[in-house]
Amino acid sequence: MNEVNEGVRLPAPGVAVIPEFARPVVDAISAAGIYPAWTLAPAEWFLVHELIKRSGADMLAATAVQSAQRARNGVAHARYFLRTWQALPPAPAPGTVPATAPARPASNVIPLDRTQQRGRVAQSADYLADALAAMEARQ
Repeated sequence: MNEVNEGVRLPAPGVAVIPEFARPVVDAISAAGIYPAWTLAPAEWFLVHELIKRSGADMLAATAVQSAQRARNGVAHARYFLRTWQALPPAPAPGTVPATAPARPASNVIPLDRTQQRGRVAQSADYLADALAAMEARQ
């Protein structure tokens, strides 16, 4: 049943009312196919608002999607994201140029094809056999 407080009808407990400031984050997470419950307490919404101002809606949404994809049993409630969001750094200042990683030295590691149904050992044996055959052909 809805409560009435000073002539204003409040939603029933357990009904998610998403504030406008959080709409970009919630929409981006939902667009990624992740649908947690958004029944946060007023203090938690205040925290979300401060985190959006500090780190940005895009960073919060991207982090939530990554966290949800790593969660073994899925994410039932948006409260799951709060601790991760609190650990995020502030958003970079406008105009900040992304750092580039130093060039890696050439690697002698052959990446395995994870799309194949065969195991890694069988793939490694095939790669080794191909390399040995190529060496014999050069001699």
